[in-house]
Amino acid sequence: MNNNQNDRDTPSTASSDGSAQNPGRRNWLKSGLAAMVGMPLLSKHSFAGESLAPASMPAPGPVISAGAANTPTKMGLLFEDIKKEASDEMLYKFLYAMPKGGDIHHHLGGGFLPYMWLMIATDPKRNGGQRFYTRYKITEYRPHPLLSRPGVSHIFQWINLSEDNYQKLSTSHKADFKPLDELNQQQQAEWMSAIVLDQDGEGRNEFFEYHWSRLGDMGSSIHVLSELLVENMKLFGAEGVTYLEIQRGAFGYLDANGDELAAEVADAFWKDRLAQPDALATGVTVRWQGIVIRFTPDAEMYVRKYYAHIDANRDQWVGINMAGREDDNRGFPRRFTAVYDEMLRKYPGIGISIHAGESEKPDSYIRDTLRLGATRIGHGINLLWDADTMLRMRDSKFLVEINLISNELLGYVPDLDLHPFPIYLRQGIPCCLNTDDRGMWDSNFTDEVFVAVKRFNLSWQELKQLGMNSYQHSFAEPNLKQQLLENYTQRLDGFEAQFSQSNWQSVTNQIPAITHGYGMKDLGLQLA
Repeated sequence: MNNNQNDRDTPSTASSDGSAQNPGRRNWLKSGLAAMVGMPLLSKHSFAGESLAPASMPAPGPVISAGAANTPTKMGLLFEDIKKEASDEMLYKFLYAMPKGGDIHHHLGGGFLPYMWLMIATDPKRNGGQRFYTRYKITEYRPHPLLSRPGVSHIFQWINLSEDNYQKLSTSHKADFKPLDELNQQQQAEWMSAIVLDQDGEGRNEFFEYHWSRLGDMGSSIHVLSELLVENMKLFGAEGVTYLEIQRGAFGYLDANGDELAAEVADAFWKDRLAQPDALATGVTVRWQGIVIRFTPDAEMYVRKYYAHIDANRDQWVGINMAGREDDNRGFPRRFTAVYDEMLRKYPGIGISIHAGESEKPDSYIRDTLRLGATRIGHGINLLWDADTMLRMRDSKFLVEINLISNELLGYVPDLDLHPFPIYLRQGIPCCLNTDDRGMWDSNFTDEVFVAVKRFNLSWQELKQLGMNSYQHSFAEPNLKQQLLENYTQRLDGFEAQFSQSNWQSVTNQIPAITHGYGMKDLGLQLA
């Protein structure tokens, strides 16, 4: 079982103009909130309590150089005016620049935008010298162990193989493949579309059964994935996100030669990559959750395996998660009561966050998941139908990880106006916003915030509390958690100080926000 590629399940293109690498944008961001308000920054910013962030590094997120307002209006009142008066594009820019919390429901393999996959997978200087091949046509359906899966044959167009696996194909099969770096512009667009839910009629089955399979050998390459993570950290940092708690596998990573790496070797590779200057400069801290696919026959064995690995590597790993389609009844939570009780008798202080309630039907899955020891519930959509558990979660240590765009595109909440999120929030159930598999939605964190504000009229205090909740309920070690919270408060103070009733439009106009396919197509944003 490869726990890396399929970390979510087993089985219009993004901004491809290089916005993340644009020197002008990068220089603009360097002016930084810290430089403007002179606030202290995190001195210890990542693994093992070591300093990963230089003391002079600006805090993440866009900051405007227009000078703070002399008599700033109380932000809560000003934000109500902004919501009434701003265009969608102006509101989006404001929210893009706003300091945010952490993204604590985030799948590694599903988190990368399609253009990023293409960029790294075709760059031998960054992917370990590898060359990948993609199935750009299907002449006829001919079974092959590397290609044949249950389902319709054409769905496996754009599946990706390493050169080593490509060479194992027959001559007739090779004819349907092409080096990824030789695709023409139209083929590149089709390739990127194949890993995004961007076409009418695509939804849950497309995502769970085929998106992950199409990634193929790219999704196991530690060189590709680690480079992609750093690119993602740049984008999240630009949005004002300072913490990523990422669900990933610990086992089954491959090096550039196709050899499987021991978990300890892979962890050392990840740690070294995140200690490089470009990763440090993002201002984003990363911690890992182990991910177990709930409906597999050996899931209990993997729970034990991950607990042992997390316990032995607490400088990087902070929690365990379980994912997989809840409409596959083999993964029901009560199945795991015995193994989690066993682990809780053995290991202290390992966070438990489990997907539950990601379905449309009433059931006891959220209550049963809390019984396993979880303090965080991923999605929690059908909590709305379990009144007793809702009451128990009010003003409690339990948090619901909200993923609005995911729930919409996978059809769990087809009408976002009816999402239960604001009911939870306003009844006192702790919540935070997250991106889930944002690469496969072609979206970003600001899209989630924008949707929440537009659909549910969030107040400024509610927005701030959502960010605070993400840090307070994170599984980060206590010292890091305190630093993140203090830094978040300082960044918010600096951000608020820039705005007044008279200048908010001029200040907001300067923000070079970016969005991607979801923002352009679904939200109708036209950012300059």
